[in-house]
Amino acid sequence: MFAKTAPKLIVGLGNPGDEYENNRHNIGFVIVNELCKKIHANNFKKKRSYFVADKNDFLFLLPRTYMNLSGIAIRKAVKKYKIALDNLLIVLDDINLPLGKIRIRENGSSGGHNGLKSIIAELNSQDFPRLRMGVGAKNQQESDISLRDFVLSDFTEEEINFLEKPISQSVELITHFLFQDYKKMSDVFSQMSSSF
Repeated sequence: MFAKTAPKLIVGLGNPGDEYENNRHNIGFVIVNELCKKIHANNFKKKRSYFVADKNDFLFLLPRTYMNLSGIAIRKAVKKYKIALDNLLIVLDDINLPLGKIRIRENGSSGGHNGLKSIIAELNSQDFPRLRMGVGAKNQQESDISLRDFVLSDFTEEEINFLEKPISQSVELITHFLFQDYKKMSDVFSQMSSSF
């Protein structure tokens, strides 16, 4: 008999609704949806605070609470499914990283990201892994557009094409987290980064 493994929860951050679908802020949703397609776990069910899909001992969650209240949905899911925080992986956008740049961390502060701030506050901990995807653009600093408007703006067609590879790399990294652990994901990430 195989011992039952501890459940793992992968959360993509973003805003629900078609109008936000291609926003920079929704790259977490995009990556988790791509992951679910790859491992055939795209059986999302609508709950009050989130959409959730499952495959074996893996759970995939997209909050319905909007970005700034992401922590509410995640706290409820962590409690309901009895998730240890080191088995929780948050996938999110990062305005401070160049477009397509991936960064992983085992724990840490919010870095000014409102979704992460909410999660840290609701869980009363910052000890959970996260994968960030850069959505910054060179011309953002030079333009008059506000930060809020920028993260809620859509990717251009050129940017969407450019993101195909880093999204695929993110999906690969998350599968290592799922089937093994953060350390394995980190080792693969180091090899990946050295090839850039």
